[in-house]
Amino acid sequence: MPIFRQTKLSFLVLPLCALLAFASCSNGDDNIPSGFYPANGMTQTQYADASDGAITVATATKTLVLKGGAGKTIYMARSNISNTVLKSAYSRLARITSGGVSASAEKSALSFQEEEKEIEAALVSGFETDLENDPHAKIWKLSMDNVKNAKAQGLISKSLDPGSQSAVKNYAVGDTDTFWALDPKTLSSFTKRTFKLLVSEANYNVWVDVDDKYYTQGTAAFTTAAQNLGTNFINGYGLVSHLYGQPSDKIYNTDNSEYGPMSTASKTGLKINIMLYDMLTDGKVYGFAYHPDIRHNTIGSNEGRFVYMDSKTTLKDPLEAYSTAQHEFSHTISFNQKTMIHKKEWTYWYGELLAMMCEDMMQAYFGISDSDVNDKLGNTPKARLPPANYNYEWACGLTGQSAATYAATFHLGAWLVRKFGGPKFIKEIATNAYVDFDSILAAVKAASGKDDYTITSLLQEKAGDLMERQNNAGFNKDSATYPGNADYTCAYTDAGGQERTYLYPVTAIDLWAPFYGWCDSSKYTENITNQSIPFDQLPNANLYKKNDWKGKTPTTAYLGPLKFKGGNGAAQIGPYGSMLFKLGEATTNNVTIEFGLPAGSVLFGDTLTIYVK
Repeated sequence: MPIFRQTKLSFLVLPLCALLAFASCSNGDDNIPSGFYPANGMTQTQYADASDGAITVATATKTLVLKGGAGKTIYMARSNISNTVLKSAYSRLARITSGGVSASAEKSALSFQEEEKEIEAALVSGFETDLENDPHAKIWKLSMDNVKNAKAQGLISKSLDPGSQSAVKNYAVGDTDTFWALDPKTLSSFTKRTFKLLVSEANYNVWVDVDDKYYTQGTAAFTTAAQNLGTNFINGYGLVSHLYGQPSDKIYNTDNSEYGPMSTASKTGLKINIMLYDMLTDGKVYGFAYHPDIRHNTIGSNEGRFVYMDSKTTLKDPLEAYSTAQHEFSHTISFNQKTMIHKKEWTYWYGELLAMMCEDMMQAYFGISDSDVNDKLGNTPKARLPPANYNYEWACGLTGQSAATYAATFHLGAWLVRKFGGPKFIKEIATNAYVDFDSILAAVKAASGKDDYTITSLLQEKAGDLMERQNNAGFNKDSATYPGNADYTCAYTDAGGQERTYLYPVTAIDLWAPFYGWCDSSKYTENITNQSIPFDQLPNANLYKKNDWKGKTPTTAYLGPLKFKGGNGAAQIGPYGSMLFKLGEATTNNVTIEFGLPAGSVLFGDTLTIYVK
């Protein structure tokens, strides 16, 4: 599956919309979809002790009484525990009715109905079906169509005769050959291009399009950049494969039967080929990997180990090139481990989760700091966290939308890695026999030693860590060392020839620091509780600071994961997303919270969790 990075950050416009009424509605339809519950079943009173633990609001609960909460703050997470979008109409609303002060108490003069506002994401046609806006999905569809077309045309070959002469060519630096290259403008077609071999080492080659302008305008400087990319890539590849596993060593037919060993069936053998050409002049790609490259008789397949990189990035932004090349090639490792070995097809976000965890753990090796952000998206994946703090965590969730997918998925991956053991967790998720949340849960259980985790409890734990700044927990935990970490470290030789041991460090992330601050482009200001700071206090590396505001530069920025006042906002929530609320402050030991649905709603499908801190 070809994966690439977009060069610009897209901000979702999420307007405040219609008023809703707080109501419990009867349900006249007995055909209730799985995972949904009737509003008229909300009849019971639930009791719970106020503590720092997560309190799940039962589906039958109309009233929740918290005991021992005096002086504490009450938070709530509304989560979507499914792989599809949860519409706003299927969300429960909440309000403190006694024993506390609502976070939206300044609106007490308004009626409850007037206070309730729907915060609905202005997204077209649904996250999971809007493939045209997702270039990754477009290329993935292209790759699948090419395999299907090969089958339809009867192009599936017999297995390669073991006695056949090897297809491997003995290339020397300066040689040229033709290879398939994806058109970066259309992202839907391939052309044959002539590439020149710039670097040839024992385990890898670096090629460049002979007509590439960045190469022809300065061959010496470009060749040096290509050599540096190759060296950094192959040394880093050893560290990545130590945790992620190995890429395919076979070439397959389109029906997944084995055509032959790559060592003899590919003209480049088992070498990894880094193919450089201009992808930004007419497109929006830094680099990509194309999974059908391990297939025989498939359009676009170069039948070997390949990763494709933008030539301008290689020359002018080497740190981005190093990280991107490793990100992209990790996809080919994951494709072999998950799809070819374990016969599993993953959802798009899962592949990005693995690749961005790779970027995260390799950042220190490449010399990339947490504040290394270029003019586009950034050398460090942490550059994506400000928009995740703002609305990608809940409004988009784990979707197939490009910028949103990267932000929300890294938000999850960064937390998982720091919460469950750094490299130990990464190895577990990268090499287990599962994909998507099945893989995450299996890795969490293996890394934590606890068998009772579910998707629900895991997302509840994550939401709890987002409620307020915590020390040595969740995002704030530095994963440079863990008990037993020595079992997951790896020896390597540095650029100076010194033997080193890599610990796969992932640095602590303080989501409440100005580096991860954001601007309220959707005008939520009167409905949120986040601390505000002057816009000028955002670091220059922050993407909101870099964003082109077209002459309307904000004056205010906000810190931390977005939290709404009260619990009365209903919103569309993306797959596995969580919308956070500060319900208010407890003034007495017993606090009563009531729940209901937006006006006209008869079903709900959310998971509500109360946190008292």
